[in-house]
Amino acid sequence: MEIRELRAKDVKTLAKMLGKLKSSSTGDLFTVLDKAAKKKGDSNPMEVGLSLFRIAAADLTDDIYSWLADLIGKTVEELDEMSVNAPADIIKELVTRGEFKSFFGSVLQQAGIQKESLGSTT
Repeated sequence: MEIRELRAKDVKTLAKMLGKLKSSSTGDLFTVLDKAAKKKGDSNPMEVGLSLFRIAAADLTDDIYSWLADLIGKTVEELDEMSVNAPADIIKELVTRGEFKSFFGSVLQQAGIQKESLGSTT
């Protein structure tokens, strides 16, 4: 199974997904981001990415599933017919690729800015 490179549209997709999170999940998400920010360069993007995925998966199952199908150039229906391990394999592949680090580094930076602006309104 070939997984395409992450693109700018994936940041947009992720941003839309994050906007759909329940407030309790958003709090959990920012806890993960805060811990990562405190570690600065010592933060493990793979751990952060997997933590973010676990938090988001509860609220965004259909959105994440559609994104995974898009990453491999398949429809959701085609992904449905693949091995039960296919979604996990896609995530593992993304996590082990070098681009994942810079992708989530960008997401972490953007989320930090968003948190500051959210914090000022609450």
